[in-house]
Amino acid sequence: MEDGRSPARVRNELMAEVVDVLQESAAMRHPSSADLLVTMLGQELGSPVEPVRNETLRPWLLHLVERCTQLPDGLPCLVRCLGYVEQESIAVTTLRPLVDEWEAVDFFDGADLHPLRPVLRELRSSSALAALARRASRSRTQELPAWCDSGWTVFLRLAGDNSGAKELPVSMAFLSLAADHFMEDGEPAAAEELRRWVRRQARAWELEDKLAQWQRGGVAQPPPSLVPAYLMIQFEPDGVDPDRYYLSHWRQSDAEGWHPVPGETLHLHRDELPSGVETLIEQTEERWSDLRQPVVLEFILPWELLGEPVEWWHKESQTAFPTPLVMDYAVLVRSFERLRKAAWHRPWHNKWRQFKERPADTHSHWNRPGSSHFHLERELKEDEQAVCLVLSEPPGTDSLSSRQEYLAGLRSGVPAMIWHRGDCSDPAFKEAVADLVQDRGLAGLVERAGKWRREALAMGPEGWDNHVGRHLAILLDDPERRPGPPGPAHPPVKP
Repeated sequence: MEDGRSPARVRNELMAEVVDVLQESAAMRHPSSADLLVTMLGQELGSPVEPVRNETLRPWLLHLVERCTQLPDGLPCLVRCLGYVEQESIAVTTLRPLVDEWEAVDFFDGADLHPLRPVLRELRSSSALAALARRASRSRTQELPAWCDSGWTVFLRLAGDNSGAKELPVSMAFLSLAADHFMEDGEPAAAEELRRWVRRQARAWELEDKLAQWQRGGVAQPPPSLVPAYLMIQFEPDGVDPDRYYLSHWRQSDAEGWHPVPGETLHLHRDELPSGVETLIEQTEERWSDLRQPVVLEFILPWELLGEPVEWWHKESQTAFPTPLVMDYAVLVRSFERLRKAAWHRPWHNKWRQFKERPADTHSHWNRPGSSHFHLERELKEDEQAVCLVLSEPPGTDSLSSRQEYLAGLRSGVPAMIWHRGDCSDPAFKEAVADLVQDRGLAGLVERAGKWRREALAMGPEGWDNHVGRHLAILLDDPERRPGPPGPAHPPVKP
Protein backbone atom coordinates (compact mmCIF):
# COMPACT_ATOMS: atom_id res chain seq x y z
CA MET A 1 0.00 0.00 0.00
CA GLU A 2 3.02 2.24 0.27
CA ASP A 3 3.12 2.25 -3.54
CA GLY A 4 -0.49 3.42 -3.84
CA ARG A 5 -1.78 6.80 -4.83
CA SER A 6 -0.39 9.92 -3.18
CA PRO A 7 -2.59 11.74 -0.64
CA ALA A 8 -3.10 14.62 -3.08
CA ARG A 9 -4.22 12.27 -5.83
CA VAL A 10 -6.52 10.38 -3.45
CA ARG A 11 -8.27 13.60 -2.45
CA ASN A 12 -8.42 15.02 -5.99
CA GLU A 13 -9.92 11.85 -7.43
CA LEU A 14 -12.46 11.69 -4.62
CA MET A 15 -13.46 15.32 -5.24
CA ALA A 16 -13.84 14.45 -8.93
CA GLU A 17 -16.17 11.57 -8.00
CA VAL A 18 -18.30 13.96 -5.96
CA VAL A 19 -18.42 16.37 -8.90
CA ASP A 20 -19.40 13.53 -11.27
CA VAL A 21 -22.49 12.96 -9.13
CA LEU A 22 -23.32 16.65 -8.72
CA GLN A 23 -22.99 17.18 -12.47
CA GLU A 24 -25.90 14.80 -13.04
CA SER A 25 -28.01 16.40 -10.32
CA ALA A 26 -31.10 18.20 -11.60
CA ALA A 27 -30.75 20.88 -8.93
CA MET A 28 -27.14 21.72 -9.79
CA ARG A 29 -27.87 21.88 -13.51
CA HIS A 30 -30.60 24.48 -13.00
CA PRO A 31 -29.19 27.94 -12.09
CA SER A 32 -32.02 29.03 -9.77
CA SER A 33 -32.00 25.83 -7.68
CA ALA A 34 -28.19 25.81 -7.64
CA ASP A 35 -28.20 29.40 -6.34
CA LEU A 36 -30.72 28.43 -3.65
CA LEU A 37 -28.57 25.50 -2.56
CA VAL A 38 -25.42 27.62 -2.39
CA THR A 39 -27.26 30.24 -0.32
CA MET A 40 -28.46 27.64 2.20
CA LEU A 41 -24.99 26.11 2.27
CA GLY A 42 -23.36 29.41 3.14
CA GLN A 43 -25.95 30.09 5.84
CA GLU A 44 -25.43 26.73 7.54
CA LEU A 45 -21.64 26.90 7.35
CA GLY A 46 -21.56 30.52 8.46
CA SER A 47 -19.19 31.32 5.60
CA PRO A 48 -19.79 32.22 1.94
CA VAL A 49 -18.94 29.37 -0.41
CA GLU A 50 -19.97 30.88 -3.75
CA PRO A 51 -17.14 30.27 -6.23
CA VAL A 52 -16.60 32.54 -9.22
CA ARG A 53 -19.36 31.88 -11.76
CA ASN A 54 -18.11 30.13 -14.88
CA GLU A 55 -19.79 29.37 -18.17
CA THR A 56 -18.89 25.70 -17.71
CA LEU A 57 -20.64 23.72 -14.97
CA ARG A 58 -17.88 21.27 -14.07
CA PRO A 59 -15.12 23.78 -13.15
CA TRP A 60 -17.70 25.68 -11.09
CA LEU A 61 -18.65 22.49 -9.24
CA LEU A 62 -14.99 21.59 -8.67
CA HIS A 63 -14.42 24.97 -7.03
CA LEU A 64 -17.57 24.56 -4.93
CA VAL A 65 -16.57 21.10 -3.69
CA GLU A 66 -13.00 22.21 -3.03
CA ARG A 67 -14.28 25.13 -0.95
CA CYS A 68 -16.53 22.78 1.05
CA THR A 69 -13.62 20.44 1.80
CA GLN A 70 -11.76 23.36 3.36
CA LEU A 71 -14.51 24.08 5.90
CA PRO A 72 -15.48 21.98 8.94
CA ASP A 73 -18.56 19.90 8.09
CA GLY A 74 -18.42 21.35 4.57
CA LEU A 75 -19.03 18.22 2.49
CA PRO A 76 -21.71 16.75 4.78
CA CYS A 77 -23.43 20.13 4.73
CA LEU A 78 -23.32 20.21 0.92
CA VAL A 79 -25.10 16.85 0.73
CA ARG A 80 -27.56 17.90 3.43
CA CYS A 81 -28.48 21.07 1.51
CA LEU A 82 -28.82 19.11 -1.73
CA GLY A 83 -31.25 16.89 0.16
CA TYR A 84 -33.32 19.96 1.07
CA VAL A 85 -33.76 20.66 -2.64
CA GLU A 86 -33.94 17.13 -4.08
CA GLN A 87 -34.96 15.10 -1.01
CA GLU A 88 -33.68 11.49 -1.21
CA SER A 89 -32.64 11.67 -4.87
CA ILE A 90 -30.17 9.32 -6.55
CA ALA A 91 -27.54 12.04 -6.26
CA VAL A 92 -28.06 12.43 -2.51
CA THR A 93 -27.94 8.69 -1.79
CA THR A 94 -24.84 8.29 -3.99
CA LEU A 95 -23.04 11.15 -2.26
CA ARG A 96 -23.49 9.88 1.31
CA PRO A 97 -20.87 7.08 1.08
CA LEU A 98 -18.53 9.44 -0.79
CA VAL A 99 -18.72 11.86 2.14
CA ASP A 100 -17.92 8.97 4.48
CA GLU A 101 -14.97 8.08 2.25
CA TRP A 102 -13.66 11.66 2.35
CA GLU A 103 -13.80 11.63 6.14
CA ALA A 104 -12.14 8.20 6.25
CA VAL A 105 -9.31 9.38 4.01
CA ASP A 106 -8.87 12.39 6.26
CA PHE A 107 -8.84 10.15 9.35
CA PHE A 108 -6.15 7.93 7.84
CA ASP A 109 -3.98 10.92 6.84
CA GLY A 110 -4.66 10.74 3.11
CA ALA A 111 -3.96 7.01 2.82
CA ASP A 112 -5.08 5.19 -0.31
CA LEU A 113 -7.92 3.01 0.96
CA HIS A 114 -8.99 1.64 -2.42
CA PRO A 115 -6.98 -1.61 -2.15
CA LEU A 116 -9.36 -2.56 0.67
CA ARG A 117 -12.46 -1.96 -1.42
CA PRO A 118 -12.65 -5.18 -3.52
CA VAL A 119 -12.23 -7.37 -0.44
CA LEU A 120 -14.67 -5.50 1.78
CA ARG A 121 -17.33 -5.30 -0.92
CA GLU A 122 -17.62 -9.08 -0.72
CA LEU A 123 -19.01 -8.74 2.81
CA ARG A 124 -22.72 -8.02 2.30
CA SER A 125 -24.74 -9.80 4.99
CA SER A 126 -26.73 -7.05 6.74
CA SER A 127 -26.94 -9.00 9.99
CA ALA A 128 -23.19 -9.76 9.93
CA LEU A 129 -22.35 -6.12 9.16
CA ALA A 130 -24.49 -4.84 12.03
CA ALA A 131 -22.99 -7.40 14.41
CA LEU A 132 -19.40 -6.57 13.41
CA ALA A 133 -20.03 -2.81 13.70
CA ARG A 134 -21.60 -3.21 17.11
CA ARG A 135 -18.73 -5.39 18.32
CA ALA A 136 -16.02 -3.13 16.86
CA SER A 137 -17.53 -0.02 18.45
CA ARG A 138 -17.93 -1.68 21.86
CA SER A 139 -21.71 -1.35 21.38
CA ARG A 140 -21.52 2.40 20.73
CA THR A 141 -22.82 1.90 17.19
CA GLN A 142 -26.23 0.28 17.42
CA GLU A 143 -27.61 0.95 13.93
CA LEU A 144 -26.07 1.47 10.49
CA PRO A 145 -27.52 3.88 7.92
CA ALA A 146 -29.21 2.41 4.86
CA TRP A 147 -26.29 3.10 2.54
CA CYS A 148 -23.94 0.92 4.61
CA ASP A 149 -24.69 -2.18 2.56
CA SER A 150 -21.20 -3.71 2.36
CA GLY A 151 -18.07 -4.07 4.45
CA TRP A 152 -16.53 -1.23 2.44
CA THR A 153 -19.23 1.34 3.24
CA VAL A 154 -19.38 0.23 6.89
CA PHE A 155 -15.60 0.62 7.19
CA LEU A 156 -15.81 4.14 5.75
CA ARG A 157 -18.68 5.00 8.08
CA LEU A 158 -16.82 3.82 11.18
CA ALA A 159 -13.55 5.57 10.34
CA GLY A 160 -13.04 8.38 12.81
CA ASP A 161 -15.74 7.22 15.23
CA ASN A 162 -14.87 8.11 18.79
CA SER A 163 -12.40 5.77 20.47
CA GLY A 164 -10.77 5.97 23.86
CA ALA A 165 -7.24 7.30 24.29
CA LYS A 166 -4.77 4.87 22.72
CA GLU A 167 -7.68 2.54 22.00
CA LEU A 168 -7.72 0.65 18.73
CA PRO A 169 -9.80 2.83 16.36
CA VAL A 170 -13.25 1.47 15.63
CA SER A 171 -12.61 1.13 11.89
CA MET A 172 -9.42 -0.89 12.49
CA ALA A 173 -11.23 -3.10 14.99
CA PHE A 174 -13.88 -3.63 12.32
CA LEU A 175 -11.24 -4.70 9.79
CA SER A 176 -9.78 -7.13 12.31
CA LEU A 177 -13.20 -8.65 12.94
CA ALA A 178 -13.95 -8.73 9.20
CA ALA A 179 -10.70 -10.68 8.71
CA ASP A 180 -11.86 -13.22 11.29
CA HIS A 181 -15.19 -13.44 9.46
CA PHE A 182 -13.47 -14.15 6.13
CA MET A 183 -11.27 -16.77 7.77
CA GLU A 184 -14.33 -18.54 9.19
CA ASP A 185 -15.88 -18.46 5.70
CA GLY A 186 -12.83 -20.20 4.23
CA GLU A 187 -11.30 -17.14 2.55
CA PRO A 188 -7.81 -16.90 4.08
CA ALA A 189 -6.41 -14.69 1.30
CA ALA A 190 -9.01 -11.98 1.95
CA ALA A 191 -8.45 -12.29 5.69
CA GLU A 192 -4.68 -11.92 5.35
CA GLU A 193 -5.01 -8.86 3.11
CA LEU A 194 -7.07 -7.07 5.75
CA ARG A 195 -4.78 -8.15 8.57
CA ARG A 196 -1.70 -6.96 6.68
CA TRP A 197 -3.23 -3.51 6.23
CA VAL A 198 -4.26 -3.30 9.89
CA ARG A 199 -0.78 -4.36 11.08
CA ARG A 200 0.85 -1.70 8.91
CA GLN A 201 -1.48 1.01 10.19
CA ALA A 202 -1.05 -0.08 13.82
CA ARG A 203 2.71 0.10 13.42
CA ALA A 204 2.50 3.61 11.93
CA TRP A 205 0.31 4.82 14.80
CA GLU A 206 2.11 2.88 17.55
CA LEU A 207 -0.99 0.86 18.36
CA GLU A 208 0.58 -2.57 18.05
CA ASP A 209 -0.09 -3.46 21.69
CA LYS A 210 -3.74 -2.47 21.38
CA LEU A 211 -4.06 -4.47 18.18
CA ALA A 212 -2.49 -7.52 19.80
CA GLN A 213 -4.84 -7.17 22.76
CA TRP A 214 -7.83 -6.97 20.43
CA GLN A 215 -6.74 -9.99 18.40
CA ARG A 216 -6.19 -12.03 21.55
CA GLY A 217 -9.75 -11.25 22.56
CA GLY A 218 -8.53 -9.10 25.42
CA VAL A 219 -11.30 -6.57 24.88
CA ALA A 220 -14.26 -8.22 26.53
CA GLN A 221 -17.77 -7.69 25.30
CA PRO A 222 -19.86 -5.66 27.71
CA PRO A 223 -22.27 -7.72 29.80
CA PRO A 224 -25.82 -7.98 28.47
CA SER A 225 -27.72 -4.78 29.17
CA LEU A 226 -30.72 -4.93 31.46
CA VAL A 227 -32.22 -2.07 29.44
CA PRO A 228 -34.54 -3.63 26.85
CA ALA A 229 -34.47 -2.92 23.16
CA TYR A 230 -37.72 -1.58 21.73
CA LEU A 231 -39.43 -2.08 18.41
CA MET A 232 -42.12 0.60 18.19
CA ILE A 233 -44.81 -0.05 15.57
CA GLN A 234 -47.29 2.70 14.71
CA PHE A 235 -50.53 2.51 12.73
CA GLU A 236 -51.50 5.98 11.50
CA PRO A 237 -54.93 6.35 9.87
CA ASP A 238 -54.80 7.22 6.19
CA GLY A 239 -57.03 10.25 6.75
CA VAL A 240 -59.00 9.59 3.56
CA ASP A 241 -59.57 5.85 3.22
CA PRO A 242 -60.78 4.49 6.60
CA ASP A 243 -59.48 1.01 5.74
CA ARG A 244 -55.87 2.05 5.08
CA TYR A 245 -53.03 2.89 7.46
CA TYR A 246 -49.44 4.04 7.41
CA LEU A 247 -47.30 1.47 9.19
CA SER A 248 -44.23 3.21 10.63
CA HIS A 249 -41.63 1.75 12.96
CA TRP A 250 -38.63 2.71 15.06
CA ARG A 251 -35.84 0.53 16.45
CA GLN A 252 -34.25 1.44 19.77
CA SER A 253 -31.36 -0.69 21.01
CA ASP A 254 -28.97 1.91 22.47
CA ALA A 255 -28.59 1.02 26.14
CA GLU A 256 -26.92 4.40 26.83
CA GLY A 257 -29.81 6.63 25.77
CA TRP A 258 -33.07 6.99 23.88
CA HIS A 259 -32.18 7.25 20.19
CA PRO A 260 -34.92 5.51 18.16
CA VAL A 261 -34.00 4.87 14.53
CA PRO A 262 -36.88 5.20 12.03
CA GLY A 263 -37.44 2.57 9.38
CA GLU A 264 -39.36 2.65 6.13
CA THR A 265 -43.06 3.55 6.25
CA LEU A 266 -45.60 1.36 4.43
CA HIS A 267 -49.13 2.20 3.24
CA LEU A 268 -51.30 -0.86 3.90
CA HIS A 269 -54.90 -2.02 4.01
CA ARG A 270 -56.14 -2.91 7.48
CA ASP A 271 -56.20 -6.61 6.55
CA GLU A 272 -52.50 -6.40 5.62
CA LEU A 273 -51.33 -5.03 8.98
CA PRO A 274 -50.66 -8.41 10.69
CA SER A 275 -48.56 -9.69 7.78
CA GLY A 276 -46.76 -6.34 7.54
CA VAL A 277 -45.88 -6.53 11.23
CA GLU A 278 -44.73 -10.13 10.85
CA THR A 279 -42.33 -9.17 8.04
CA LEU A 280 -41.08 -6.19 10.02
CA ILE A 281 -40.36 -8.30 13.11
CA GLU A 282 -38.52 -10.90 11.04
CA GLN A 283 -36.35 -8.19 9.46
CA THR A 284 -35.65 -6.65 12.86
CA GLU A 285 -34.68 -10.03 14.32
CA GLU A 286 -32.19 -10.47 11.47
CA ARG A 287 -30.76 -7.02 12.16
CA TRP A 288 -30.57 -7.73 15.90
CA SER A 289 -29.29 -11.29 15.56
CA ASP A 290 -26.46 -10.71 18.04
CA LEU A 291 -28.40 -8.48 20.44
CA ARG A 292 -28.33 -9.78 24.00
CA GLN A 293 -30.97 -7.44 25.45
CA PRO A 294 -34.61 -8.44 25.92
CA VAL A 295 -36.91 -6.98 23.25
CA VAL A 296 -40.20 -5.17 23.92
CA LEU A 297 -42.81 -4.60 21.21
CA GLU A 298 -44.84 -1.40 21.50
CA PHE A 299 -47.88 -0.90 19.27
CA ILE A 300 -48.96 2.73 18.86
CA LEU A 301 -52.65 2.33 18.08
CA PRO A 302 -55.41 4.76 17.11
CA TRP A 303 -58.80 4.41 18.80
CA GLU A 304 -60.36 2.14 16.19
CA LEU A 305 -57.56 -0.47 16.46
CA LEU A 306 -57.49 -0.77 20.26
CA GLY A 307 -59.61 -3.90 20.02
CA GLU A 308 -57.03 -5.70 17.87
CA PRO A 309 -55.31 -8.49 19.86
CA VAL A 310 -51.88 -7.41 18.60
CA GLU A 311 -50.16 -9.39 21.36
CA TRP A 312 -51.46 -12.58 19.76
CA TRP A 313 -50.63 -11.79 16.16
CA HIS A 314 -48.25 -14.34 14.73
CA LYS A 315 -44.70 -14.92 13.64
CA GLU A 316 -43.92 -17.85 11.33
CA SER A 317 -47.47 -17.72 9.95
CA GLN A 318 -46.43 -19.55 6.79
CA THR A 319 -45.55 -22.64 8.81
CA ALA A 320 -47.81 -25.30 10.28
CA PHE A 321 -47.18 -23.96 13.79
CA PRO A 322 -47.30 -20.12 13.95
CA THR A 323 -45.91 -18.44 17.07
CA PRO A 324 -47.92 -15.79 18.98
CA LEU A 325 -45.88 -12.64 19.62
CA VAL A 326 -46.41 -12.94 23.39
CA MET A 327 -44.39 -16.16 23.36
CA ASP A 328 -41.23 -14.20 22.51
CA TYR A 329 -41.84 -10.61 23.62
CA ALA A 330 -43.36 -8.33 26.18
CA VAL A 331 -46.08 -6.55 24.17
CA LEU A 332 -47.54 -3.18 25.15
CA VAL A 333 -50.01 -0.75 23.63
CA ARG A 334 -49.60 3.02 23.35
CA SER A 335 -52.04 5.78 22.39
CA PHE A 336 -51.61 7.30 18.93
CA GLU A 337 -53.91 10.20 19.83
CA ARG A 338 -51.97 11.12 22.99
CA LEU A 339 -48.63 11.18 21.18
CA ARG A 340 -50.11 13.56 18.63
CA LYS A 341 -51.93 15.96 20.97
CA ALA A 342 -49.36 18.13 22.76
CA ALA A 343 -52.08 19.80 24.86
CA TRP A 344 -52.40 16.55 26.83
CA HIS A 345 -48.67 16.19 27.52
CA ARG A 346 -48.30 18.33 30.65
CA PRO A 347 -50.63 16.22 32.84
CA TRP A 348 -49.13 13.11 31.27
CA HIS A 349 -45.62 14.18 32.33
CA ASN A 350 -46.88 15.13 35.79
CA LYS A 351 -48.46 11.73 36.41
CA TRP A 352 -45.35 9.96 35.15
CA ARG A 353 -43.16 12.09 37.41
CA GLN A 354 -45.31 11.10 40.39
CA PHE A 355 -44.74 7.45 39.60
CA LYS A 356 -40.98 7.82 39.07
CA GLU A 357 -40.31 9.95 42.15
CA ARG A 358 -42.76 8.34 44.60
CA PRO A 359 -43.82 4.97 43.19
CA ALA A 360 -44.95 3.65 46.58
CA ASP A 361 -47.52 6.47 46.82
CA THR A 362 -49.13 5.80 43.44
CA HIS A 363 -52.15 3.59 42.86
CA SER A 364 -54.76 2.49 40.33
CA HIS A 365 -58.29 3.76 39.80
CA TRP A 366 -61.05 1.24 39.02
CA ASN A 367 -63.80 2.85 37.00
CA ARG A 368 -67.29 1.60 37.82
CA PRO A 369 -69.68 0.67 34.97
CA GLY A 370 -72.09 3.51 34.25
CA SER A 371 -69.95 6.14 35.99
CA SER A 372 -70.02 9.68 34.68
CA HIS A 373 -67.09 10.34 32.38
CA PHE A 374 -67.07 13.95 33.63
CA HIS A 375 -66.59 12.88 37.23
CA LEU A 376 -64.06 10.24 36.19
CA GLU A 377 -61.89 12.89 34.56
CA ARG A 378 -62.33 15.19 37.56
CA GLU A 379 -61.33 12.47 40.03
CA LEU A 380 -58.29 11.43 38.01
CA LYS A 381 -57.08 15.01 37.75
CA GLU A 382 -57.60 15.69 41.45
CA ASP A 383 -55.84 12.48 42.48
CA GLU A 384 -52.22 13.06 41.45
CA GLN A 385 -51.21 9.58 42.61
CA ALA A 386 -53.68 7.79 40.29
CA VAL A 387 -51.40 6.55 37.51
CA CYS A 388 -53.35 3.53 36.21
CA LEU A 389 -56.97 3.37 35.05
CA VAL A 390 -58.83 0.05 34.94
CA LEU A 391 -61.48 0.50 32.27
CA SER A 392 -65.07 -0.66 32.68
CA GLU A 393 -65.51 -1.25 28.93
CA PRO A 394 -63.11 -2.34 26.18
CA PRO A 395 -62.10 0.64 24.00
CA GLY A 396 -62.07 0.68 20.22
CA THR A 397 -65.79 -0.05 19.83
CA ASP A 398 -68.78 2.05 18.75
CA SER A 399 -69.73 2.64 22.39
CA LEU A 400 -69.86 6.36 23.22
CA SER A 401 -69.38 5.71 26.95
CA SER A 402 -66.29 3.62 26.19
CA ARG A 403 -64.77 6.42 24.12
CA GLN A 404 -65.54 8.99 26.83
CA GLU A 405 -63.97 6.79 29.51
CA TYR A 406 -60.80 6.31 27.46
CA LEU A 407 -60.66 10.01 26.63
CA ALA A 408 -60.92 10.90 30.33
CA GLY A 409 -57.83 8.78 30.97
CA LEU A 410 -55.87 10.50 28.21
CA ARG A 411 -56.89 14.03 29.23
CA SER A 412 -56.01 13.42 32.87
CA GLY A 413 -52.54 12.14 31.93
CA VAL A 414 -52.92 8.60 33.27
CA PRO A 415 -49.96 6.76 31.70
CA ALA A 416 -51.38 3.23 32.10
CA MET A 417 -54.73 1.63 31.32
CA ILE A 418 -55.86 -1.98 31.61
CA TRP A 419 -58.87 -3.63 29.99
CA HIS A 420 -60.35 -6.95 28.93
CA ARG A 421 -60.71 -7.08 25.16
CA GLY A 422 -64.09 -8.79 25.43
CA ASP A 423 -65.77 -8.25 28.81
CA CYS A 424 -64.38 -5.99 31.54
CA SER A 425 -66.98 -7.31 33.98
CA ASP A 426 -65.54 -10.84 33.83
CA PRO A 427 -64.71 -11.95 37.43
CA ALA A 428 -61.52 -13.62 36.16
CA PHE A 429 -60.44 -10.27 34.72
CA LYS A 430 -61.02 -8.52 38.04
CA GLU A 431 -58.96 -11.18 39.80
CA ALA A 432 -56.15 -10.77 37.28
CA VAL A 433 -56.16 -6.97 37.58
CA ALA A 434 -56.04 -7.19 41.37
CA ASP A 435 -52.85 -9.19 40.95
CA LEU A 436 -51.49 -6.84 38.27
CA VAL A 437 -51.82 -3.60 40.22
CA GLN A 438 -51.55 -4.89 43.81
CA ASP A 439 -51.94 -1.33 45.09
CA ARG A 440 -48.45 -0.56 43.79
CA GLY A 441 -49.13 1.64 40.79
CA LEU A 442 -47.11 0.54 37.77
CA ALA A 443 -44.25 -1.26 39.52
CA GLY A 444 -43.89 -4.72 38.02
CA LEU A 445 -46.98 -4.30 35.84
CA VAL A 446 -45.31 -5.59 32.67
CA GLU A 447 -43.75 -8.60 34.41
CA ARG A 448 -47.01 -9.62 36.10
CA ALA A 449 -48.96 -9.22 32.85
CA GLY A 450 -46.39 -11.50 31.24
CA LYS A 451 -47.08 -14.12 33.90
CA TRP A 452 -50.82 -14.17 33.10
CA ARG A 453 -50.12 -14.36 29.38
CA ARG A 454 -47.70 -17.25 29.88
CA GLU A 455 -50.41 -19.09 31.80
CA ALA A 456 -52.71 -18.66 28.79
CA LEU A 457 -49.96 -19.85 26.45
CA ALA A 458 -49.49 -22.96 28.57
CA MET A 459 -53.08 -23.98 27.76
CA GLY A 460 -52.24 -24.13 24.05
CA PRO A 461 -54.28 -22.90 21.07
CA GLU A 462 -57.13 -25.22 21.92
CA GLY A 463 -57.62 -23.77 25.40
CA TRP A 464 -56.11 -20.30 25.72
CA ASP A 465 -59.29 -18.47 24.67
CA ASN A 466 -60.79 -19.59 27.97
CA HIS A 467 -57.99 -17.98 29.99
CA VAL A 468 -58.11 -14.30 30.97
CA GLY A 469 -54.45 -13.87 30.03
CA ARG A 470 -55.48 -14.22 26.39
CA HIS A 471 -57.68 -11.12 26.66
CA LEU A 472 -55.56 -8.76 28.79
CA ALA A 473 -54.62 -5.46 27.16
CA ILE A 474 -52.01 -3.19 28.78
CA LEU A 475 -51.51 0.39 27.64
CA LEU A 476 -48.32 1.87 29.08
CA ASP A 477 -47.29 5.30 27.81
CA ASP A 478 -43.88 6.56 28.93
CA PRO A 479 -43.60 10.25 27.93
CA GLU A 480 -39.80 10.00 28.08
CA ARG A 481 -39.80 7.33 25.35
CA ARG A 482 -41.42 8.81 22.29
CA PRO A 483 -40.73 8.04 18.63
CA GLY A 484 -39.25 10.61 16.30
CA PRO A 485 -40.55 11.51 12.82
CA PRO A 486 -41.52 8.54 10.64
CA GLY A 487 -39.10 7.14 8.11
CA PRO A 488 -39.15 7.72 4.31
CA ALA A 489 -42.07 6.98 1.99
CA HIS A 490 -44.49 8.83 4.26
CA PRO A 491 -46.50 11.40 2.25
CA PRO A 492 -48.13 14.29 4.11
CA VAL A 493 -51.33 13.38 5.89
CA LYS A 494 -53.93 15.81 7.19
CA PRO A 495 -54.18 15.57 11.00
